[in-house]
Amino acid sequence: LRVLPERMRESLLRGLLGCDVVAFHTQRFVRNFLFCAHELLGLPVDLDRGTVQIGDRTVWARHYPISIDVEAVEKLAASDEVALHRAQIDERHLDGEDKQLVVRIDRTDPSKNVLRGFRAFDLALEQHPELVERVTFLASLMPSRTDVPEYADYLSAIGGLVAEINAKYSTNGWQPIDLRLQEDLAFAVASYELADVLVVNSVNDGMNLVAKEAMIANKRDGVLVLSENAGVHEELGRFAVTVHPFDVQQQADAIFEALTMDREKRRSLLENAAAIVRHNDVERWLERQLHDLAVVTERVSSR
Repeated sequence: LRVLPERMRESLLRGLLGCDVVAFHTQRFVRNFLFCAHELLGLPVDLDRGTVQIGDRTVWARHYPISIDVEAVEKLAASDEVALHRAQIDERHLDGEDKQLVVRIDRTDPSKNVLRGFRAFDLALEQHPELVERVTFLASLMPSRTDVPEYADYLSAIGGLVAEINAKYSTNGWQPIDLRLQEDLAFAVASYELADVLVVNSVNDGMNLVAKEAMIANKRDGVLVLSENAGVHEELGRFAVTVHPFDVQQQADAIFEALTMDREKRRSLLENAAAIVRHNDVERWLERQLHDLAVVTERVSSR
């Protein structure tokens, strides 16, 4: 909040502190909020209990990582529409035993870091030529805020870079990047199912539900390459290959590591990540908030 003028940041903080419970996606966000309340407003905070004392009121700061409807993802995965997309992707990109698929499902938002993800794949192909004709990067991207010049320019840059990489490596019947500019959930789920690697290298993300959906839908012991700055890293980072969003070489190495990882380790990572998502589903996300609100309401009414 220090990037904001004093009057503005204090108004925002005091506005939030008018609530009985202030909710965030991650523990890191909770800690940042508590530090801001203490350092910018001089209020007493308890980092262990996650509270701010303001006058005679105690405000709770809690993390509730938003999640997905697991049942809905599984239901869609069983649909004819997904089956058709799956068959088409499989035929086009996985027609041999040694073929592999890197997948990305995102908006064309600069914060999603799509350009560096493609540059990392370019580096991986350059440094490991054995991947050429064997590994394809399937990217389904939804154009975002194209009325904003910076976003429109970013989308144009994505198209230009993909064309450059495809021209550099394409051979007869194969090109390294299959770029789809679309919003198609059924296609996304089919892609999740067939991914050997899912790339989520965002510069910053409050959560990132794509990573959670993919861990539920995947059928190929897929490995998650995950930005340390994505909120979901707090839950799934132990079962992913972690990358820094600005380190393109590290991302290239991570893609190669994920593609060449032992099958047993891949399966273990996926199973553990999927178990976390199933446990912390959208119902649990809502139930935890309602429980804390009930506790706070009881305390306030008993004063």
